[in-house]
Amino acid sequence: MKIFLTGTSGFVGSHLLESLNAADHQILCHFRAPRANDPKLYSNTEVWSGDLNDIQGLSKRLEGFDVVIHCAAEMKLWNSEKTLYETNVLMTKNLLESAKQAGVQQFIYMSDASIAKNPLSQNLDVLESRSLPSLQDFPYSYSKLQAEKLVLEAGDEMLRTISLRPASVWGRGDLIDRRLGEAADRNQFGWFDGGEYPFSTCYIQNLCEAVKKALLSTSNQESFFISDGEPSQFRQWMSMRLKAGHYKVPTLSIPRSFAWPLARFTENGWKYLPLRGEPPLIREMVHLMAHPFSVSIQKARDQLAYEPIYSVEVGMLEMKKTTN
Repeated sequence: MKIFLTGTSGFVGSHLLESLNAADHQILCHFRAPRANDPKLYSNTEVWSGDLNDIQGLSKRLEGFDVVIHCAAEMKLWNSEKTLYETNVLMTKNLLESAKQAGVQQFIYMSDASIAKNPLSQNLDVLESRSLPSLQDFPYSYSKLQAEKLVLEAGDEMLRTISLRPASVWGRGDLIDRRLGEAADRNQFGWFDGGEYPFSTCYIQNLCEAVKKALLSTSNQESFFISDGEPSQFRQWMSMRLKAGHYKVPTLSIPRSFAWPLARFTENGWKYLPLRGEPPLIREMVHLMAHPFSVSIQKARDQLAYEPIYSVEVGMLEMKKTTN
């Protein structure tokens, strides 16, 4: 297949590029920072560094392509509402229009399971059929929710659209490597209520497997949760992941009931005082990590024939091979 892949300099996109190349697809990839990877490693890969918001220019470049896989996203959780909207929502809208004008047949969007996490109810074994919550208080999740709605609404008989909702994607180069591991080493990361609650996760190679299955699917205007299967206990999984990256495993724990007011307090401090950097705890991080959250992958099994190919334990062993 001829595939246009966005977000190739990011965590998910870089792994997906390796996976798609190994499957002998012809790939045109967009790098936010082209020098972050060397496209010369792949004989069937081209790099395009044009403007993803240039509908006319991109639509011409996409003529003859079969699929767009859209992974590019802004992931900052603090003080970035404008950037999140422009990058995650408007850019997705423009990419959809470019794909339609170019006659692309399939659009696969990399969403996030967090868009279905309701802050006002239980979130265990969540199904795609459940109504999506109102998430205006959580700018990142809200921007991904808005973008997914655009993707699903854009599907028609000419352009099939699929949204994948991976749960807490992990692997080499993930959020733990980029931020949380160093925070743990500085004793600035801890547990909520001891971390003893079920939590769905998705190893990056399992997500790559889900994309391969999606490429073969005729599903249209459908969303799919993607995970490692059965949820883990958050503390057990995170401790394993920190150890795999040679980071310190925290012992500090705070009551979940205290986390929300503490996050609001730190946000106000960084908002109104001349403090450097970002607050160590914010409400969206509490929403994402401090509560039980598990999703069902039965729909992906039934409609995509998706099955996790790596258990959490085997994924951790694979990670250790690349970090030693």
